[in-house]
Amino acid sequence: MRNITGGSPKPLEKVMIFIDGGYLRKLFNDLFGDDNIDFLKLRNYMLDLYNRTPINPFRANLIRTYYYDGITDKKEKEYEKQREYFDSLSLKNSFLTVRLGEAVKKSDGSLRQKGVDILICVDALTMAYLDYYDTGLFLLADRDFIPLIKAVKNAGRKTFSFCYQGQFSKELAQIFDFRYGFTNPEMEKWQIKQ
Repeated sequence: MRNITGGSPKPLEKVMIFIDGGYLRKLFNDLFGDDNIDFLKLRNYMLDLYNRTPINPFRANLIRTYYYDGITDKKEKEYEKQREYFDSLSLKNSFLTVRLGEAVKKSDGSLRQKGVDILICVDALTMAYLDYYDTGLFLLADRDFIPLIKAVKNAGRKTFSFCYQGQFSKELAQIFDFRYGFTNPEMEKWQIKQ
C-alpha cells in the first residue's frame, strides 16, 4: 500500500490514551464556564497530533481511551447528575472506558478526588507490562505522575504528554518523550455548544 506522495505509509503502532478527567473538566470550567467536552473530537485531535509529529515514525492504532474521574457518594445530591454524565461518556464514545474513584466533599463544599491517580497508575503500568500498547498519550498535568511516566518508559513504552499551555510542571514535561501544550482556540473546538 502506498500513500499519495508515492512513499509507503507509516507503520501502525498500538496507542492508548489516558485522560485525567478531573483536571480536564476543571480546566474547561475555569476557561469556558462549563465542562461540556466533545471527547470524540478531543480524542481525534490527540491522535492527529500524534500521527503528524515529525519525530514519530508511526501511525496510531488506537486500542482504547481511558477516562478517570471521581464520583460522590450515592447519598450526595450531586450523585445522580454525575452518574448520568459518566454513563453518557461511555455511551457516546466508542473505545472509551470510564474509571471512577471517589469525589469527597471538603469543608468548603468543593469536591476532592480520591483514588483517581492510583487508578491511572495501575492501569497505565499494568497495560504497559502486558504489552497492550506501544505509546501512551497522557492528558494530565500533576507532577505526582512523574514516577508513573518513568515506570512506563522503563517498561519500554513511549510517552506523549498533552496539557494546557503553560501548565506543564517543568519536571513532568522533561520526562515525556514528546509534549504538546493545547491553546484556548484548540480547546474551543472540543466544546459542545449548548
